Amino acid sequence: MKKVTVVTLILLLLLPFIVCAGGAKEGAGAPKAEAVVNKQGKQLSIAAIDYPQFQPYKVRTAAEKKACEDYGVKYTLFQPTEVTVDSYVETLINAINQGFDALIFESWVPDAFKEPINLAYSKNIPIVNVHVGPLPEQKDKIISELVVDNDAYGITAAEMINKEKSGKANVLIIMNNPDVANQATIRNSFEKVTKAKYPGIKLVATEFSQNDPLICAERLEAALIAYPEIDVVMFLEAATVMKGADVAKQMGLLNKLMIIGIDDPPDMIESIRKGEVWGSFNQNFQKQGYEAVRNIVDYYQGNPFPKYTDVGIVLINKNNVDNYLPAMWEPVALKGKPYPNLK
Repeated sequence: MKKVTVVTLILLLLLPFIVCAGGAKEGAGAPKAEAVVNKQGKQLSIAAIDYPQFQPYKVRTAAEKKACEDYGVKYTLFQPTEVTVDSYVETLINAINQGFDALIFESWVPDAFKEPINLAYSKNIPIVNVHVGPLPEQKDKIISELVVDNDAYGITAAEMINKEKSGKANVLIIMNNPDVANQATIRNSFEKVTKAKYPGIKLVATEFSQNDPLICAERLEAALIAYPEIDVVMFLEAATVMKGADVAKQMGLLNKLMIIGIDDPPDMIESIRKGEVWGSFNQNFQKQGYEAVRNIVDYYQGNPFPKYTDVGIVLINKNNVDNYLPAMWEPVALKGKPYPNLK
C-alpha cells in the first residue's frame, strides 16, 4: 500500500487497545443492561479504531462506550501507534483478523481503505463507517454510515460568513493536507457557493498546516502579510486553531480577524468565551459514536435502522458556548428513542 502520511507525530503514549465490557455500572445500584448476543448466542463484541487523545475522537469513543453500556455490548478500542493512514489501516486489519462481531471506523482517506473493507466484507463482519464514508463503490459493503455532509458544511459556513460580514469578506482557509477528503470537500463546496451566491465573499488563499502548530504559525503569518485584506480565517482542523489565535494576537490583528474553528477542544471553548476565537463548527461526534453502536445492535436484533445518517453540525459561539452540549445530544437516538431519520 502506498504510504499516505497525514501527520508525522509519533504518540508518546502507546495504547494498543482498551477493553470495556458492556453493562458497566454508572452509579451505585444502577441496573446492568441485558447483554445483546451474536448469532452464536454469545455477548456481542464490537471493536472501534480511533485516536482518543484528540478531542473530537475522545467524544466519539465516550459515546460508543455509553451505548455499549446501555445495550450490554463488549467494547474494544484500538488506538493506532502513529497518526498516519498506514498505522490506522494496519491497526484496522489487526482488529478484523481478531474476529469481532462488528467494526466502527473512519475511512478518512477513502482510497486507502479498499483493502480492509474488502477483507471485513469477505469475513462477513458488519461495518459502520463514521465521519468520513467509504468510496461510493464500497457503500454496499457496510451496514451504515454516520457522517458529516461536507458539502452542506461548506454551504453553511459560507451563509454564516455572508451574514456576519454583511456580504463582504476575504477568507483564508487552513486545512491539514490537500488529500484529506472531508476537508477538501468543505473547501470546494465553500468556494463554489460563494462564487455562485455570495460574490462579495472571496476565498483569498488556502494554507496547509499538516496538523502542526509551528507550521501553521509560519504559514498563517506569511499569508496575513502577503494578503493584508484577509479578515476571516476558517480552520478545517482543530489542532492549530489556538496557535492561529496566538499569531493573530502577536501581529495585533486579533480584533480585525474573524477566526472560525472546528469541534470543541477546551482551550478553544475558553477562547470563544473570551471573545478571541469567534466561533466553531462542532461536528456531532456524540451521534456518530452512540448511533454506530445502536445500528450494530439493531442489525443483530433484526430491527430497522438508517443506512445513511447526516450527523449534522452545531455552531458554537458566544451565544451558546456555555450550553451547546445539550444541542449535541438532543438529536441522538438514545436507547428507547426513535431514529429521527428512519425511512
